[in-house]
Amino acid sequence: MKGKFLTVAFFCVMFAASAFAQKSGKLVVVQGASDVDGKSNVTEKLLEECIVALPSMKELEADVTASTEYLKEINGEAGKNDHVKVYTASVRVSYKVRQKLLIIITQNSLEGTAPVTRTEERIIMKEAPPFTSDPGEGNIFAGRSNRRYYYTSPEAAGDNAKKRAQIWVSQQQNVLCSVGK
Repeated sequence: MKGKFLTVAFFCVMFAASAFAQKSGKLVVVQGASDVDGKSNVTEKLLEECIVALPSMKELEADVTASTEYLKEINGEAGKNDHVKVYTASVRVSYKVRQKLLIIITQNSLEGTAPVTRTEERIIMKEAPPFTSDPGEGNIFAGRSNRRYYYTSPEAAGDNAKKRAQIWVSQQQNVLCSVGK
């Protein structure tokens, strides 16, 4: 149907242009472009978001990695250089979020139909950025002017990363969804 309409419109314009050209002796070139393709576009707009559930502090587990470093002047002692096994840890926190979305569906058409809108709710899992152990709180250090700290036990590195994750989880308690929503 659209194709016939465009074809008829094209011939009408060409006929009018040829008649005008015969009277005035001028040639008129008509160009047109359209994005009417009948396709639908779906967009989402986030209206509201709140946390439904957070993990308990007991569920947090640290992923500890070990490496061997050559440290110079360990704990400030001149000449005490050695290979030391050091540890780092990270904790990932996954939590459940409820989102309220506005779904907007538009269509490229000649009729110019109004967009269709509706709101939807969904519950999804999200993950906070990983919480890593802070080497500045390590139990040994190396170097004099450029001092760097390290953990020498996996438990200390893991506990530090867990502590950082627990602080974040406790701060999120304030933005939990209300019971009545």
